[in-house]
Amino acid sequence: MIKHLNDAQKKEYAYYLTLVSSVLNGTEPQLPYENCNLDHIRQISNDTRMDAIFDEAVLMLSKKYSVSDKLLSYVKNNLNHWIYIDTMMKYEIESLLKCFDEGKIYNLPMKGYFLKEDYPNSFERSISDYDILFDINDIDRIKNIFKQNGYKFLQNDDQQYHFVKAPFMYIEMHRSLLKKNDKNYSLLENQLEKAKVRDGYSYSKEMTLEDYYIYMLLHSAKHFSEGGIGIRMIADEYVFYKKYSDQLNQKYLSEQFEKLGITLFEKKLRDISLKWYSKGSEVKDFDDVEEYILLSMTLGRVDVAVMSEMERQRVNTKTGRKKSRFANFISSLFPNKTYMANKYPFVEKMPILLPYSWACMWCRRIFIDRNIDIKKGFNNRTSYTDDDVSYFNYIQTEVGLSLIHISEPTRPEPIS
Repeated sequence: MIKHLNDAQKKEYAYYLTLVSSVLNGTEPQLPYENCNLDHIRQISNDTRMDAIFDEAVLMLSKKYSVSDKLLSYVKNNLNHWIYIDTMMKYEIESLLKCFDEGKIYNLPMKGYFLKEDYPNSFERSISDYDILFDINDIDRIKNIFKQNGYKFLQNDDQQYHFVKAPFMYIEMHRSLLKKNDKNYSLLENQLEKAKVRDGYSYSKEMTLEDYYIYMLLHSAKHFSEGGIGIRMIADEYVFYKKYSDQLNQKYLSEQFEKLGITLFEKKLRDISLKWYSKGSEVKDFDDVEEYILLSMTLGRVDVAVMSEMERQRVNTKTGRKKSRFANFISSLFPNKTYMANKYPFVEKMPILLPYSWACMWCRRIFIDRNIDIKKGFNNRTSYTDDDVSYFNYIQTEVGLSLIHISEPTRPEPIS
């Protein structure tokens, strides 16, 4: 498992962060360092889903630096693509929220819907879906509204209902902000009732800035502890805190962070965001947590996510004993009743149908989703070592999050 960047990669990431900073702060981008390969930097922007920001930075850079015609043509076309996507998604989501207003259906857009508007330009913050909180009692009317607006209902579990509309609209309707088995569920319960109606709407709501920030951090912490968070989430932290820090009730936040166990996590993310993106900042080096984030692409690494889930599943929470890795591998192919019931509710009512749910899951993945890579999947489940788990634990302790117990976390040696 890759744990560190080499010197060349560090240099590329450091320069890339200065480009992002220039766009977020409206300043002139720094000239590339000697022998800088802008195509490599472009690939980083693609991997981290911050293409539009890179495109803007290169266009500004081209006014005082010789950018290749090929790259210049690419970024112009790509930026137009993101502006078009952003415009169309705005139209679609606002049309839907208008229908909710007409149907007198309370709703609470979450995460990306608001975050996009905190950036200098909304197209700079790409999203793959919209998340909206709703009252489960309205689900039949909601399904009907989606159908009338040309959406297809995909599936649902205990927490979410999924709707899609070609070519790029994907909406997740949430019954709750967190899953009921989440230890912090009660602290963010009833947000739909607590939230206030937004200006310009009759039934669409918004959380307080404090509760929104808390939810944003809990979402980031979940990804961080499962597979990692990428550069984009740190940019979210920066633009939010830069815009609203003087409006936040810090006393309330401190109390809530303490209850939720994310005091250190919030401080670490805030410190990193200021280090990377503050106006005129110039990153010289990265610590272990920063490297973990830089290696996490957009929403984490699959190999890390599989390892962390596999190791958590090994531990019997009642006895503290661990399954063998082989037994755990088999369990990952054929999950337990609780896991399968979230995807197939009939399992909860008729446990005897558990084997049938496994067949449904694998048939869907193989013939419908077609998201199976047998070789990679096998490798991710069997190739990690105790040292990899120890490294993961070490990173979690650095930000105050929970561990997966296998050995004492130790700081691995960097690449020479």
